[in-house]
Amino acid sequence: MTERAKGQEKGPSGKPARQGKRGARDRLAAERAQQAKADRRKRQTSNIVIAVAVGVVAVLIIGYAWRASNDEGPTDAALPALVQEQGGGVVFGDGTVDVALWEDFQCTFCKEFEQDYGTALEKRVDEGEITLTIHPLSFLDSKLGNNSSVEAANAFGCAADEGSQQALDFHLTVYKNQPAEVPGQPAWSTDDLVGWGNDVGIEGDDWTTCVTDQTYAGWVEQVAASQSGAGITGTPTVFVDGEKFDPAGDLNAAIDKALKAQQQ
Repeated sequence: MTERAKGQEKGPSGKPARQGKRGARDRLAAERAQQAKADRRKRQTSNIVIAVAVGVVAVLIIGYAWRASNDEGPTDAALPALVQEQGGGVVFGDGTVDVALWEDFQCTFCKEFEQDYGTALEKRVDEGEITLTIHPLSFLDSKLGNNSSVEAANAFGCAADEGSQQALDFHLTVYKNQPAEVPGQPAWSTDDLVGWGNDVGIEGDDWTTCVTDQTYAGWVEQVAASQSGAGITGTPTVFVDGEKFDPAGDLNAAIDKALKAQQQ
């Protein structure tokens, strides 16, 4: 091999050297194209996964809303003695002014409401001024991760079987013993509910069995299902002769106004 030939083989500007650089560039371009293609596939797959996940969430939300609006609870639930219709509240008295109260036994604002008005409402029932209907809700169970609202509402129904005064006294007793909200923990035990009934004069096997077996759980479901149709978005909610009471107002004054209007 001549010196010239060797120079062409090794020279930095010779043809063989230029071909080597072009080959490296071609390989690099091919690798980049392959990586870009892989990246596109990865993005497409990721987008599909996200779209499916969003679709599943949307279906779950729509499904939950549909069930909430269409589930009326069992149609033939056993009803407490003072409940007049399926899904209705517990009715006390026969006064001329209708007072409808929607509460959850775990609701701290309901406890404050009962501290302010509970005894006064009982007195108005006794004096024949109002018909008081109490609807025990149970939506806080899902928020607090327990079953305490359902259990207390059921026990309230059991207390209604024992009589109007016993049920009203039991209702107030539960609120007086309401603990601070602790998510994931029950607010009270079955024994607590049975014992609070004993404290207001409710005793016997029928009482204990009704509470422990949740005899009126179906009715509690019905009351919960009626919440949306009644326009209840929070507790406590009170209606006086069909008019929603402003919680910033004076409930006794509102009842007096309704009584006066009936006398005119």
